[in-house]
Amino acid sequence: MAMSSGQSYPVGARIGDRYAVVRDLGAGRDGHVYLVTDEYLATDVALKLLAPRPGQAATWDEAQLLEQLRSDFLLPVFNADVAHPSDLRYITTAYMPGGDVGNKAAPCGVTTQQAIQWGVDIAHGLDRVHASGLVHRDVKPANVYLTEAGNALLGDLGMAHRLDPSGVAPPDGTPATVAPEVLGQGGVCTVASDVYSLGATVFYLLTGRYPADTRGETQRVLERVKAGSKRKVRDLGPHVSQSLGQVIEKCLSIDPADRPGSALDVANRLASAKVHDRVWSLVPDHQDHLLCMAGAVKRTAKPVTVCAVPTGPAQCNIEVRLPSGARPSGAGAT
Repeated sequence: MAMSSGQSYPVGARIGDRYAVVRDLGAGRDGHVYLVTDEYLATDVALKLLAPRPGQAATWDEAQLLEQLRSDFLLPVFNADVAHPSDLRYITTAYMPGGDVGNKAAPCGVTTQQAIQWGVDIAHGLDRVHASGLVHRDVKPANVYLTEAGNALLGDLGMAHRLDPSGVAPPDGTPATVAPEVLGQGGVCTVASDVYSLGATVFYLLTGRYPADTRGETQRVLERVKAGSKRKVRDLGPHVSQSLGQVIEKCLSIDPADRPGSALDVANRLASAKVHDRVWSLVPDHQDHLLCMAGAVKRTAKPVTVCAVPTGPAQCNIEVRLPSGARPSGAGAT
C-alpha cells in the first residue's frame, strides 16, 4: 500500500514494501505512529509517518545521518527514508513498551535523584546528536523513552536537522519546551535552543509542570514563551536543592549565550549538583492544600509528608505527618 499522510492504516495493512501494521500507537503534533512488523528485520518496530511541512524538500538529507547515530542514550533508528511517489517521510525505531518519561513524571514529577539520572541520560544522547552536526529541535519528556532497566533514551529524531556552517537550523519545537529565540522573527534552532529544551524537560521531571504556564490556547502559550515569561523550578518544587535549581535556571536563561555551552556540560552539572540527603518528591495535593511533598526513609528517620495549608492571604501552616498520621513534635505554623 502506498504511503499517504491523509489516511490511517488498519491492522494487517502493509506500509511500503516491508511493514505490516500490528496496531495504531496514536498521532502527535508531527506525525502518526504505528507498531509494525518489519519483514526485512523479522521484528516489531515503531514506524512514524511524519506530517509534511510547508516548503519541505523532496529529499531528506538527514536520513542517512539518523541511521548512523548510535549511542547508549539514543533510541536506535533502523530506517529513515522518503516514500515515493508520495514524498512522505518516515522513520522506524525500536518499540519501547515501557513508555516515556513524560507519563512517568505526571502529575507531580519524580524524585530529584531520578530526575537527575534521566536528565544526565538525555543530555548524553543530545550531545551525541550535536556531535553529528545535527540539532534535535524537539527535546521534551514525551520524546524520551524508558528501557526495561529504567534508563532514558532520547528518541523521536524525525525533526532533527543538519546545522549549517554558521551553526543554525530552521525553527521548530513544541510550545512547552521550545526556546524563546526560536519563536522570534528570523528565529532559528541551535545547540543553545536544544539546551533550553533539555532544561525545560528536567524542570518537568522535577515538578510535573513546565517553565512556561501551558494552560490555555497554544497561541497564548507561545506568546508567554516568546516573552520570556517562565516560573522558577524551586517556586514549584521547594524540594529541589539550590544547587540543582541553579543548573536548571542556567539552562533556561533567556539569552542563549548565558546557557551551558553544550549538552555534555549540562550532564556534568546535573551529575555534580548537590541534593538533599533525604529523597524528596512532590505528591498530589491534598484537599485545600497549597503544596504537598513526600520524604522517603533516611537511615533511621521515618518517611514523612510535608504539606503547606493556607490559613489566609500570604499565610499558611506547615504540617509534617508521619505514616501513622501523627505529627512529630515541633511541627507547626509558619
